[in-house]
Amino acid sequence: MHEKDLEAYLEDLKQISQKISDENIKLAEAFSLYKKGMTAADKASKILEKYENELEIVHDESEE
Repeated sequence: MHEKDLEAYLEDLKQISQKISDENIKLAEAFSLYKKGMTAADKASKILEKYENELEIVHDESEE
């Protein structure tokens, strides 16, 4: 299975945010979207952490 990239997760979060902002949304749907949003946010955060770690390695290597 191909993992999404950071931009795809951010787009998911944007769409989820727009849907949750609808005042006519049902509670069950809002809760489901919230869970999907938290999953997307967690995966995006892990991708950012990976990039940060890689940048630290590159930075450390450039100082040697």
